[in-house]
Amino acid sequence: MDPKQEKKLAITRELMENAKERIDLPFELERDLENLGLQRRMKQLDLESKLLKKQNSELA
Repeated sequence: MDPKQEKKLAITRELMENAKERIDLPFELERDLENLGLQRRMKQLDLESKLLKKQNSELA
């Protein structure tokens, strides 16, 4: 393979890898957003639980 073809092949490989990374990124972001949503919900449930325990102890 001549140097011109090798360079063209190397550039094509690099472009394909960059495209793959850009495709994978939205999936990673979506997963991260879902995890953040779950963490937020867990924190909310924890705060609600503490509030209910406090109200229960005040009523007792």
